[in-house]
Amino acid sequence: MNQEFLLDTNAFYNLLKAINPEASEQGSLVDSIATLKHAKLLVSSITEVEIISVLGKYARGSQGSISKCNCQISPEGHICQNNRYTAPRKKWNKKRIKAWLQLINDIFEGKSELLTVDIEPFDSKTVAEAKNVITHALIHNFASMDAMIAATAKLARDNYRDVTVVTSDKGLKACLSKIDIPCNDVFATN
Repeated sequence: MNQEFLLDTNAFYNLLKAINPEASEQGSLVDSIATLKHAKLLVSSITEVEIISVLGKYARGSQGSISKCNCQISPEGHICQNNRYTAPRKKWNKKRIKAWLQLINDIFEGKSELLTVDIEPFDSKTVAEAKNVITHALIHNFASMDAMIAATAKLARDNYRDVTVVTSDKGLKACLSKIDIPCNDVFATN
């Protein structure tokens, strides 16, 4: 049985970012990238849609801000008096957006020389399994789209495939543990 890695949407984005020759984080992830690039990679068909939303988050940029922290810091109810700074993120230009969209399109169409991924479709069986998986969201913080990815992995494993989910999402990792799906956080910050 050959090992396969099912990337959640953020892991897919992080891999795309890391294989970019201009990426600053590429050096620290060389071994992880090599492991993934030489393995069979999968994404859920949900990632085909969701990746554009993730891309948009960065393409739109953000102004940055300073906001007052409202965390409770004691059992007596004292509220933190500190401010939190969020750095601005520069908006991407049209050329960069077009290049990223072309890269994603080439990968999904099997035309990319940088990366090959297979797309795992979802059907009524996946939706039914996701309905079972999402009940773990009552305990662990993960989203419904993550339940679809977990369901995709579970069905693959039920069919005797050696699938490991690549994610950094703490709630999804907890859910995967509950349903006996291995996960790997190759993009964990040390």
